[in-house]
Amino acid sequence: MFAVTSVNGHHDSGHWTKSGRMFEEADHARLYHRFRPKWGSDIVNKAVSFLMEKNPTQLYHAVDLGCGSGQTTELLAPHFQRVTGMDVSDAQIEVATANNNYSNIQYMVGSAEELPFPDGSIDLITCATAAHWFDFPKFHKEVNRVLTPLGCLAVYCYGMSYLSYSEDCTDELNSIVWQFYKGSLKGCWNKGQQYIDNNYRDLPMPYEETIRDYSMSIKGEYTLPEFIGYLSTWSGYQEYCRRHPEDQGALLRNLQQRLYETTKTTKPVEELIFHVDFPVFLLQSRKPEL
Repeated sequence: MFAVTSVNGHHDSGHWTKSGRMFEEADHARLYHRFRPKWGSDIVNKAVSFLMEKNPTQLYHAVDLGCGSGQTTELLAPHFQRVTGMDVSDAQIEVATANNNYSNIQYMVGSAEELPFPDGSIDLITCATAAHWFDFPKFHKEVNRVLTPLGCLAVYCYGMSYLSYSEDCTDELNSIVWQFYKGSLKGCWNKGQQYIDNNYRDLPMPYEETIRDYSMSIKGEYTLPEFIGYLSTWSGYQEYCRRHPEDQGALLRNLQQRLYETTKTTKPVEELIFHVDFPVFLLQSRKPEL
């Protein structure tokens, strides 16, 4: 359904530190696996290419932190002898393990601030839509400890979705979603969300040799119910539900109805298809040789 493609030019997810345990419930982990946009191989190919610029030897071990249901972890499998996906959520690791088709991938529950690997043993660390929740000083200290000389850290995320349907209603559709994000869910977002809002431009990286890449996007199609399913995985919406247990999905049902009415279509709701574009930001940082 989705692919990463190159574009010219230049938010949410987060599931992953001790202080920010999002997406832990089993039902939510399954929703996350089903509705989150799927990363394509381009993002990992860029990270591997950056790593091999100065370290062209055989690649041994990569670690995917905040792996969730394993969507990006599996993209590392063709490049490394061993891949470890880690997440603080038992439920996410359960889903990832159940869907694992690679003999060189293992999944484990663990924290980004306490990595269970020997010093200098990891070639590449990746973090997809997760790094903004980390305790940066502790995380960077662990990254520096476990990376090999010239090993790399790659963190990447996608920004706010852009919907298109027809010229007559595209602007209004995106305005409605923005109002949901900034209005209905106001006060429900973890402080790490600010890094996504700013496209990771101020997200700290551990090494002087760091590049920031805004040349990609994830493009795909959602039916309207699928898009509402995606919004239900937002950490801000999950926090809203915790604060308003009486809601029972009313907020999303009303949002779906507004989006449907805006299109002025007579199609059944499940046949209404939006084109969706997520801008991608990729940050890569290399550990010095000495």
